[in-house]
Amino acid sequence: MFVPSRTESEILLALYRYSLLTIDQLTALLHYERKTLYQAFHKLKEKGWVEPLPLGFIKRHVKGWTLTKNGMEVAFGLTKEYRNRLLRQPPSLGGQAGHLYGSNQFFVLLIKGSLFRPRGEGLIEWIGMRDAGNRYTVTDQKGKKTTPVRPDGMGTYRFSDQSETTFHVEYDTGSEHLWVIHNKLWQYADVLKQYWSDMTLANVLFITREHPRSLRILELWRDMNEEAFRRQPVPAVWTATEQSLLEQGSFGPVWMGTGGQGSFEDFPRLEGRTDDGMIPLGKQTREHPFSNRTARGNGS
Repeated sequence: MFVPSRTESEILLALYRYSLLTIDQLTALLHYERKTLYQAFHKLKEKGWVEPLPLGFIKRHVKGWTLTKNGMEVAFGLTKEYRNRLLRQPPSLGGQAGHLYGSNQFFVLLIKGSLFRPRGEGLIEWIGMRDAGNRYTVTDQKGKKTTPVRPDGMGTYRFSDQSETTFHVEYDTGSEHLWVIHNKLWQYADVLKQYWSDMTLANVLFITREHPRSLRILELWRDMNEEAFRRQPVPAVWTATEQSLLEQGSFGPVWMGTGGQGSFEDFPRLEGRTDDGMIPLGKQTREHPFSNRTARGNGS
């Protein structure tokens, strides 16, 4: 029986949590060199735990990676979980490859942007598309549980002053009717109040492919605030395009909200928790600060 190495285990867990990732995304998330990941994937593929998925919607024809059924079983062993439903899912990811790549890419861009900021600052929590809805489970009068709010991802970012911003990501391809967007916004305003003591500190980010779509979503949200939600607190809704994020970065003034344009740093924040020593994603230390040669030269 194959036993995964430390690097292989981290890759398997990342693919389990986020379903589909490219080498570039894994490099940012795990802070390994590309060469290290290529070597690990060669072994993982030989063991039958991962498989490539061509991403034809990307100009460079980037290849994504997913877990095979056997790889999923190994991931269950690493997490102590077992989800029968995941073993029955088709290898095509139900046609969600583009959606998964797009939403995951935002988190990766945020990690990359954090590398140029203070050591303790960065993304400290990232919940993938499959599990994000479980944070807001609603139980009806008959005891049936549903997840009316199902973000494409959730995250918490810690700033250098220890304050934190929690956000919900909606990756919008423009294919959904605005009534679907209306329902999503309604659910956020209705469901989050059951979980947040101050709902105004929650952020909902709509990432779109076209600027007019971002404007239309924001216009819809303004109308809802003036009518249905004028007498109740609501989460902060922001919109930005993929292109603006790629060109200016996650911390650029690319976000539009009801109060005007701003940057990621302008999002409502929670009071900082006591520093728990948590290392932000993408900032893991992978190599000893002194090479073996230097150590020997110092008599160590």
